[in-house]
Amino acid sequence: MSVTTWPRRFLASLLAIAALLTMVWLSRVHWRNPPADAAELRVSWRIPAPSDRQCRPPTDAELEGVLPHMRPTEICTDEAVPFRLSILLDGDTLRSGPVAGAGRRARAITVYERFAIPPGSHGIVVEFVPEAANANAPGALAMSLDASVTGAPGDVILVAPDDNGRLYVSGGS
Repeated sequence: MSVTTWPRRFLASLLAIAALLTMVWLSRVHWRNPPADAAELRVSWRIPAPSDRQCRPPTDAELEGVLPHMRPTEICTDEAVPFRLSILLDGDTLRSGPVAGAGRRARAITVYERFAIPPGSHGIVVEFVPEAANANAPGALAMSLDASVTGAPGDVILVAPDDNGRLYVSGGS
């Protein structure tokens, strides 16, 4: 081992040990669980973010100064379709508001909501609908669910879409 490589190897070994100790420490972080005397309602899915795409031919001013082989045949604007999520439990609103994709050019819309609910039988209504202005955009899928569920203490009731884009409930009693 030469004099110049020894400090690099030592530093690499220290970084590897530090990374290993960090992973061990992070593995001890506890996931927050619902209270032991309550059930939990989880609403979770990820769908491709539909967009309202408007295309038009370019104007002469837009083509000015652009080389012929680089001229676009059309200029398009993509506007993300905003969605609204409403969750009701026995007629009481748990959440009602817009859902937006993450980032400027969101490629997916992710919904993940958790609610501690009292044990027993409940009526759940979940609606995930596009805002009125963009309701006709391609891919703007509306999903809704009206179901009765029963949850015991410690149960997790999951609302998620199936392969056909319909919401279903799993878990509970």
